[in-house]
Amino acid sequence: MKKFASILSILLFISFNINKINATAQSKVYSQGFYTMKDLNLYEGATYTVQNSQPYDDGMLIIIDSEERIQLLLHIPPYSTKYTLPSLKSDYQFIIHNNVRLTFS
Repeated sequence: MKKFASILSILLFISFNINKINATAQSKVYSQGFYTMKDLNLYEGATYTVQNSQPYDDGMLIIIDSEERIQLLLHIPPYSTKYTLPSLKSDYQFIIHNNVRLTFS
């Protein structure tokens, strides 16, 4: 009976650990253009990172508020590391400059 209980507990332990799924935010890739928070599917107050995945082209990200003041001007080199964006507001607009593909996650 002890063998049965120990084997059953081991099998249950293994079965609960087999189907682990890691939840990660889906990355969003955008190229040159003008965007709003709604266009980029970004939410106010959430923390986001941006990265340039192009091998040769530098990029530039400009974030402008509703009063047309620049909130962030970020030069992003090729194959950059991830840059953390400041807290975003719903009225922000984004300008992606140069022929790059920026990844928001």
